[in-house]
Amino acid sequence: MTRRRELILFKAVPGVALEAVRWVEAGCARAGLDAQRAIELSAAVIEAVNNSLEHGYTLTPGEVCLVLDAEPDRVVVTVTDRGSGLPPLPAGKIATAPLAERGRGSWIMRRSCDDVRHVLADGQQSVVLVKLRQTAPQQLLGETA
Repeated sequence: MTRRRELILFKAVPGVALEAVRWVEAGCARAGLDAQRAIELSAAVIEAVNNSLEHGYTLTPGEVCLVLDAEPDRVVVTVTDRGSGLPPLPAGKIATAPLAERGRGSWIMRRSCDDVRHVLADGQQSVVLVKLRQTAPQQLLGETA
């Protein structure tokens, strides 16, 4: 498989997460990502886009940029905005349960993806969502690397 990059901009308005997910699902299909992994990645994209709307553009209009990179071993979706961003969380306070009062989006993203990174640079916030094409086999008990 060759590498491929797709990019789209959405207005940061209510309902944009559904449009974003449709775009990601179509990109995953073009990239040959299996349906279950595409659904899991889409769940993370919904949360990342909703975070952009809720925490980035509460008072000002803006755009959300999605980039889908199809690589031989993974599909990576980067969600970027230039909004005000998430409020800083105290150390160790990232939600670890689906019923937590705040941070459920982060929990969903981490459960749905193989890697999640938050990048702050040049006045913009990005969430990088990585979905491997195949999950590495679990090490057998007692096996050493």
